[in-house]
Amino acid sequence: MPASKSVLITGFEPFGGHTTNISATVAVALGSLRSILHPWTDETVDLKVTARVLPVDANGARDCGERWRSGERWDAILHMGLCESCELPRVERLARDRLHMRIPDNQGRQSTEGTLDGGGARGCWVDPGAFVRGGRFSGAEVSDDAGSFVCNETYFHTLAALSDEGEGHPVPTPALFVHLPHQTVMPVEDALEFVKGILPSLVFPYPPDAVHVVAASITNGSGLPLVARRGPDQRDAGLWEFPGGKCEPGEAWNHALRREIKEELGLEVTPSRLLGTWLRPNEHACYVIHLVGAILNQPSAQPTLSVHDAWMWVDETTADSLAWAGRDGEMHQLLASLV
Repeated sequence: MPASKSVLITGFEPFGGHTTNISATVAVALGSLRSILHPWTDETVDLKVTARVLPVDANGARDCGERWRSGERWDAILHMGLCESCELPRVERLARDRLHMRIPDNQGRQSTEGTLDGGGARGCWVDPGAFVRGGRFSGAEVSDDAGSFVCNETYFHTLAALSDEGEGHPVPTPALFVHLPHQTVMPVEDALEFVKGILPSLVFPYPPDAVHVVAASITNGSGLPLVARRGPDQRDAGLWEFPGGKCEPGEAWNHALRREIKEELGLEVTPSRLLGTWLRPNEHACYVIHLVGAILNQPSAQPTLSVHDAWMWVDETTADSLAWAGRDGEMHQLLASLV
């Protein structure tokens, strides 16, 4: 049997005139969960769940991130919140760097214009779309916008804390935010079964033999990302991609990105934040592609190509005409939505 796993699951207290919050109800119910089925091996795995109901305020938003930074650890983190306008559950791919509150939080705070740290959106280290595997994601939506209230704020601070640790692990601990519809739209029992269904894919988001790959989103002064075309003697020859490569065994994601961009393009970069993750299985292995924002250490530097035969700063119009490698076209669509 695989080693037991620990999971932090959070929901929120009622807010904005509500007397209940479905996310809190589901979080508390999941506190009694003792095992899950491994999604890749079908083995039973013992589970230790820590369930917390967070206050809807700045303290609640920072709670998980601060606990992580102080040394508390879990193998996966699942945040949940209420989406008053949703008809279906929404699984959030990323947290936006913004705070624009339509109503006050439960401490009366109402920020209407501001960023959370000014560094831009932060993505999660799992591929929400891959939860479709085995029907676990049926009846839900993948979202690239977690809003601008305390839910998004919580997700942002958690992802920041996980990524900032960085050293010694190929990729950080998986974390995800799920917005649940109001219980008049989705009964608590259905919401509970839905979350139970996706939890195994959060705890085990990659196949046991997955190969982690980092790809760089390097932008110019106009915010256009750099893409490069694979050379004629390379796999995916003639296709365009965000440059990068495999993490070596035990190599941290940020170290791998710096090394790969130096080897492939002759450029020195500073990795900033994750933007998203995509699984790309083929006949040889399952590649897990992590798109990472990166800053040129010398803004005027030009690439020196080794495995590519062309490069460009790509705009939206040009991107539509490119032949993309793997799922890189989806990555560019995400970047375009953030501009």
